[in-house]
This record gives sequence, C-alpha cells and structure tokens, in this order.
Amino acid sequence: MRFAPKHALLCALSLTARASAADIYTTGFNDYSTGTLSGQLVWIPGGTWAVSGAVNTPQIAANVIGSGVDPGIDPVGGSGRMVRLCTERFNAGRTKAWLDLLNTGKWAAASAGGNGVLETSVAMYVPSGQALASGFGIMVSKSSFETSGGFVVSAQTGAISFLNGGYAAANRSPVGVSVSLNQWHTYTYRWEVATGAGELLVDGQSVGTHVTTLKGSLYASNLLAVTDATPGSLNAFGYFDDLALRAVPPAPPPPQCPADLDDSGSVDGADLGVLLSSWGSSGADLDGSGTVDGADLGILLSAWGPCG
Repeated sequence: MRFAPKHALLCALSLTARASAADIYTTGFNDYSTGTLSGQLVWIPGGTWAVSGAVNTPQIAANVIGSGVDPGIDPVGGSGRMVRLCTERFNAGRTKAWLDLLNTGKWAAASAGGNGVLETSVAMYVPSGQALASGFGIMVSKSSFETSGGFVVSAQTGAISFLNGGYAAANRSPVGVSVSLNQWHTYTYRWEVATGAGELLVDGQSVGTHVTTLKGSLYASNLLAVTDATPGSLNAFGYFDDLALRAVPPAPPPPQCPADLDDSGSVDGADLGVLLSSWGSSGADLDGSGTVDGADLGILLSAWGPCG
C-alpha cells in the first residue's frame, strides 16, 4: 500500500479533532535561526531543543536549513525552513532531537483533565536513492534513556515499522504499509501514556495500531534518524517540517453493539436492511473478514433486540 504526496499539515488532524485537546508546541521552523537545532529556544523556562548523535564531519546532527540549501533537492517546495537530520556515524546508532516535556512540566499541564495521549504530527520528506541503510521517523521516550514507541520509515523502501522498547531493528515491527520516497507526507503518531497503545496516521489515514511494552510515563517525542549499516563516510538525511505536539483524550471505546449499524440503540429490521444492501462488500462487515456474508448475518441475528 502506498500513499500519494501531501505536504499540508492536516491538523490531525482535524479528522479526529477533540474539543479538549491541548496544544503543547507547534512550529513550521520559519522563525528559527539556520544552523544547529541544538539549544534553540522554544519557551521559557527550559524550552530549548536538545540533540544527540555523533555524525561524520562536517555534518550537523540536526540542522535548520532553508530552501535551496541542498544541491539537487528542494524538499520545502521553494520557501521556508525545516530541520535536516543526519544519520549517526556508527552502525546501529541513532540521531535524535527533542524537547523535554517532563522536567519542564509541559506534559503535566497539557495532559491534565484526561488528555492522556501524546499526539505528534510532522511533515517528513525522505529522499530516495540514499546509499546508507537507514530510516527516519518519530521516537517517543518514556524517560531520558527509555524508548517507548514511535515509528520509522525505511530510506531504501519507504516501508514503515512501529518501534517498541527501542529503535534497533530488533525493536521494530512492520506496519505493512509503505510510502513513496522523495515526497512529503504528513505523519501523526498517537501514544497513550497509561496503556502504551499507539496509532499511526499517514496523510490523514490510519495505517496501523500497536501496544508498547514500556508505558506509564513520558519524557519526550523525538525527531529520529536510525543507522542500519556501517556508515563509513556515507551519510543519509531526512527532512522534518510542520511539527505539532498536543495532548488529546484517548479514543472512545468501541461500540458495545456493533450490529446496531444505524446507531438506533437496537438491532432490528433497519440494520438487517443495511447489512443486506452491503452484501458482498465490506460496508457492514461485522466479523472483520473484509466481506459481508452469512457469518455477518449470523452475528446480526444473534444480537437482535435492544442494545446493552
């Protein structure tokens, strides 16, 4: 499965926007100084970017650049600034850039009142044809040294993998979705701190869910580059723009009466009509098989009557 390019931030997500969501930080990087991202001020007190990663000289681990800086690549479409992340100079290493949400109290303030899900939205551009096996994405940290979850996009294939308990290859599981390289895509990763449940949207469409082993606290959401082979003098780059961090409530629980297809509070003839009109398609698929058939009819008939 592949996605067409979209560089417009979809305000995560407005597709599932919730009235009580609390913004933590939003930036297009246009008001940043060019050069290293490390130490650039975001809020006072304690609101500065931190960067970690050893990169080949003369590269900068997380570099704020403007349009036209990279010969042959113009990922911002002709205007504006963004962050270019360079890969580590060690095999199985990582470069990351983050804002401390724990010690600054930003997460505690934003998550108050039930907003227990950290939502990270970012536009990301991964150039094609990069020789170094690597990937780029978002890494959520439980603490300053523990990775909870996140995702990474392969710079060779565009395949997306979830992270669980680390960023190394052994900590990744394929989502089953690939994106086109050399294009902008908007990624929204939601991670519920208490349960470890994560969800990823690409260009506004949900592509997968997972549950992380580590959970229970939150330190930061990181811009991430991973190095999957011995780099030597090779470098790989990923580009990040339109970053938004917010705290949102957990998704509502699934309906307790899935056979109530018209949400009337009862399974009756109207629901039967909906199911029959969807026969052979996926429109009223109750058993997750992808097709409405006799099995779905059996589920509906066994649930006949008032919900609850």
